[in-house]
Amino acid sequence: MPIYTTYVGNKPKVKAQKLGSCFVYFVMRNRGNNEVAPMSITLMTLTAMKDWENYKIVYLQQLNRPEARKWMEKRAQEAKIGNILLVCYEKDRTHCHRRLLAEEIAKRFDVEYKGELT
Repeated sequence: MPIYTTYVGNKPKVKAQKLGSCFVYFVMRNRGNNEVAPMSITLMTLTAMKDWENYKIVYLQQLNRPEARKWMEKRAQEAKIGNILLVCYEKDRTHCHRRLLAEEIAKRFDVEYKGELT
């Protein structure tokens, strides 16, 4: 089953039954997924500077930590039995960690990333 992404303010037009079994993860600080949520200092520093390229580099390095890899591996295993939906606050999916996270899970664990629910 694939991975999808969306943001908190979006009300996806895709009906829940079309997603089937779905595991929803809010990939933000203090939502139980801190292993893959951007570190606070990363968010504050790089988003204030509006430097997407450096933000991306730092965030992808964060995903190399053992606890992040373990979290991603668990989601990849869950994707064998249901869909995964990664959610955060950022509306712009092109400059968001949820897309980077989904792409990394897909690349590292051979899971399909189907893109943003709109």
